[in-house]
Order: sequence, then structure tokens, then C-alpha cells
Amino acid sequence: ASVSPVDDVLSAAAADEPVFDVASRPGTDEFRAFQIHDCYLVVASEAGLEVIDQHALHERILYEHLRKRILSGGVERQRLLIPETIECSATECVALLESMDLLKEMGFELQEFGGGTILLMSHPTLIPRGNLIRIVKDFAEQLIEQDGKMNRRDLLDHMLHTMSCRAAIKYGQRLTVEEMQELLRQRH
Repeated sequence: ASVSPVDDVLSAAAADEPVFDVASRPGTDEFRAFQIHDCYLVVASEAGLEVIDQHALHERILYEHLRKRILSGGVERQRLLIPETIECSATECVALLESMDLLKEMGFELQEFGGGTILLMSHPTLIPRGNLIRIVKDFAEQLIEQDGKMNRRDLLDHMLHTMSCRAAIKYGQRLTVEEMQELLRQRH
């Protein structure tokens, strides 16, 4: 008798092999989803199996949340007790300081410190703290590249994509069962 791939997956799960984690449907013991190679979620549905890129899914969820909050004018900000210092080139400083209103609309409050240094005073609460400097530097690069060639709405959209990508779950990141369930719950 041949063994199906599903049987392989279930036997690997039973053996607690580190290839993936399995999430159960709330309220049941039935296996509904698992993570493969810490990159993809495989979800069982009535129609069969779906393979979902965890980074792309989380990026899209963050993008939609941020976009909705920005359009409604309600981006929650986390004020930093000790501001983050961001070292910039003169061109990056000028680009960021000229776009402070746009950045503030997105939840980033910057302040000029002098000598090629900008202070990050607050950030959107949806963005993990470890990615903030890289996100602001990415914004500076985008502002320099576009240099007025892109309208405000398109620039905002471009920046939202960058922010979402930088803040999203990465490939190779092991998710807990609870994280998988929450990610899958938010996908629709």
C-alpha cells in the first residue's frame, strides 16, 4: 500500500519533526493547517489544500490595516521614551524633513537633530520596533528616487508597501500555532 503525502505530513507531525507546525481548527482536534519549512502555511479546506506564502499574507494584512487607518486619519502612534537616532546623508535628511507631514500622516514623527542626524519620536504601533530605522531609511531612498515624479497618493501607497514588507513575518520564521491561527483568521 502506498503512503499519501497527507499521511507523510501527519506522521511527521506525530513524530514532532521540525519541518512544520500544525494548527487545529478551534474547538476540534482536527488538523486544519501546518507550516512547511518555516515559509508556507498549508491550509485544509472543503475544496482541498491551499498553500499560502506566510510573508506575503502578513504583508497584505499589514498593508490593508495601515491603509485603512491612514485613510480614516486614525493611525495609532507609539511615542518613544528615548527617541531613535537615524544617521542620514544630507540628501536623505532634506528629503525626510521636506516630507515630515506625509510621514506624520503615516505615524512616523521625525525631528531634526542636526549634523546628519534625525530623531524618530514616534512610530505606528503596528510596526515592530526593530525595523523602524530601516523603514525610515527606505522612505528617504524612495523620496529621493521619486523627487516629485509621483503624486502624493501613489507615493503614500508605495511607502505603505515598503512599511508592510519590512514589518511582516519573514521567511524562515517559525510560527506558533496561535500565530498561524491568527494570521489565517485575518486573511479574509
